[in-house]
Amino acid sequence: MTIAVGHELVELSHDLARAVSEHDVAALEELLAAEFTLQGAAGQLDRGEFLAAAAGPYAIAEFSYEEIDPEVYGNTAVLVSRYSQVATLDGRDLSRRMNVTDIWTRRDGRWQIIRRHATVADE
Repeated sequence: MTIAVGHELVELSHDLARAVSEHDVAALEELLAAEFTLQGAAGQLDRGEFLAAAAGPYAIAEFSYEEIDPEVYGNTAVLVSRYSQVATLDGRDLSRRMNVTDIWTRRDGRWQIIRRHATVADE
């Protein structure tokens, strides 16, 4: 893996969280692959459900990556991170630290996320 590709993927991870926190559905449309799914604090969401949540009811007040480790395998990348957020979804408190695994793929010269799995981190 080149350092540049790893850096790009770390930046894209931050862009993803920022797009959700800013309710930037246009940016998310670019970042999320058609088959995107999330398994996390909010349950299991497909791409459409995630976009609908990010459009309004999912409110991230603060987020940060404490660690993020990208590994690239050709046109596929796996990013393992420790992520924390202060957030709510439909009034439910989703503020927590999480261990996150993201799978990205490069298509047509750009990276898109295809799967995110997040579990609550041990404190």
